[in-house]
Amino acid sequence: MSSLTTPNHLTSSSPLDSNGEICVTATWASNGITVAGGKNFGSDLDQLADPYGIFLDANDTMYVADRSNHRIITWEQGASIGQLAAGVKWENNRNLLLNMPQDVVVDKDGTMYITDGGNWRVQRWPRGAQDGETMVDNIQAVGIGQDDEGSIYVSEYANGRLTKWRVDQSIYVVGYMSHQVVKITQGSEEAVIVAGRSDDSGNGADQLAFPTGVVVDQLGTVYVADTQNHRIMRWPKGATSGNLIVGGRGPGPESDQLNYPSDLSFDRYGNLYVTDTLNNRVQKFIIDKSSCQKNEENTSSPHN
Repeated sequence: MSSLTTPNHLTSSSPLDSNGEICVTATWASNGITVAGGKNFGSDLDQLADPYGIFLDANDTMYVADRSNHRIITWEQGASIGQLAAGVKWENNRNLLLNMPQDVVVDKDGTMYITDGGNWRVQRWPRGAQDGETMVDNIQAVGIGQDDEGSIYVSEYANGRLTKWRVDQSIYVVGYMSHQVVKITQGSEEAVIVAGRSDDSGNGADQLAFPTGVVVDQLGTVYVADTQNHRIMRWPKGATSGNLIVGGRGPGPESDQLNYPSDLSFDRYGNLYVTDTLNNRVQKFIIDKSSCQKNEENTSSPHN
């Protein structure tokens, strides 16, 4: 058991496959495809500047927390340019401003929830709204997630705690400074380590180094943005070590490299998307399910 310290990104369990199933033996291409940004640090709509959090909706539209541009950008599938969704720099209306947004999640109605880190607040932007409304103020929020019942979970950097609004569910939180991912179960004040070793940074298969984003599938498999190891790791449920998914070849701009990846998400087909922060891009890694046909017993449906 481990107490929660310095949480970062968080998530609740969600399926990765359009058929509602995911195979534990699936792999992903080692070379990524740039689907957003990648044209150097900049503020044009085809550029990103230190992208951090990422969310894909039911249509696989990407929402990216474009941190150093103080905005949320959406990218439709196949688009060569993004669209401004939230944040207008240098406006007088404070609700139009974002300051170093860290993460974004979108509910079924299209409402965005944004951790507006530099403004110490959580913002709610209904679909089509011209400005946001502050849900929570005076909070150094970093990660944000939502479960299937509509509950919002926010992780706080300085206080090392998690705050929840409505409904109970087990969730997973990344401990950035403690180099671990922990699971918090309803009614418990303790956190169980599910990836990494508490306060033990490293690049071994059983270690993490300042991890940030995390996704957990229906089998309980944990996928982690292992930020300072420049890699994405997979930890099967109950495992004492993980295995490399993509990256891990040192920081760099090549298609098989990452440079401080901060967050990850999956589309409805199971393809992996990574915010490659210091490369100012989002990388897509195509899933390979060829091994799954031989391991049908290792799949799980979210409806079970």
